[in-house]
Amino acid sequence: MGATTGPLSEELLDQLRKIDTPTIANALELMDIRPRTEGFLRPEIKSQSPVTETFIGYAVTGVISARQKSPNALERSDYYKAILDIPSPRMIVFHDLDYPETIGSYWGEIQGNIALGLDCVGVVTDGGVRDLKEAEEMGFPFWAKEVLVSHGYVHGIAYNVPVDVGGVYIQPSDLIAADLHGAIHIPLDAAARLPDAAAALADQEEAVISVARSGNVTVDSLAEAWAESARRGSKNSY
Repeated sequence: MGATTGPLSEELLDQLRKIDTPTIANALELMDIRPRTEGFLRPEIKSQSPVTETFIGYAVTGVISARQKSPNALERSDYYKAILDIPSPRMIVFHDLDYPETIGSYWGEIQGNIALGLDCVGVVTDGGVRDLKEAEEMGFPFWAKEVLVSHGYVHGIAYNVPVDVGGVYIQPSDLIAADLHGAIHIPLDAAARLPDAAAALADQEEAVISVARSGNVTVDSLAEAWAESARRGSKNSY
């Protein structure tokens, strides 16, 4: 039932998991496909889980609210079906209508286990999360604006619709990367170029970092290091 295979190969997804989000941001900057101030979620969307790797998933989008009961709340089964309509691996990306005065947490131990069982890798939301200890133990990370003890009257309003979370416009099946720094949107048509771009960036940065660590750092040695970095293909990005 639903979508199972995404547009990117598992090999490429594995390569992307080895790249941290700042490097992804730098690589996308060099591709010059969008302004450098766009595409990454605002710092209010924080990693609420102690992650040490990059999580990659296709966005399962949705809109929720917890402020009050609603006679039009969607059924739980609607949520599960919406997840399965998106290719795996899946990243849940939900906008909370109560934002910025978030009042309830949708995700905790129960919802985290359900999402994990449905091949979701994590949650990104401008709403709230809870049960952080249990989330860490199950290996299901949260990136959220708030940590809240109550779920209030949280309920689903719409699934797999375009949403604005953290200042980024995200559509269903968009590719999202998230790590301890936060979350970033990856244009699908740029994903295949990211591993090579990241490797090139590492080589360019090594020219400067090696001099900085040499124990003999001077204005002249740093100038030559930056010149060597430029020879390796770097642009003025720092």
